[in-house]
Amino acid sequence: MALVRVFSPQTESEVLVATALLEAHRIPTFVHSRGIASMLPGVQIDAYNTQCVMVPEELAAYAVEILAELKGPEPATAGAPLPIRDRVRIVL
Repeated sequence: MALVRVFSPQTESEVLVATALLEAHRIPTFVHSRGIASMLPGVQIDAYNTQCVMVPEELAAYAVEILAELKGPEPATAGAPLPIRDRVRIVL
């Protein structure tokens, strides 16, 4: 059974929510670098102390679909102009 990465959490709470959500749908999970990440907190360096949630390859598409709601909407672009009300509020 090959495991594939489906989610790269930024915080410990994201790890817990993602694994609980997948296990509630009966998808087995494995958190890569679970132990080392808790011993080396702070700045996350890829492949050193970052964690990733992995699932069996045959369930990966279903897991990505479930975790899509966890990731949330894409952030607004920086180039979008602010309304006048918000610009005034920043100055004051």
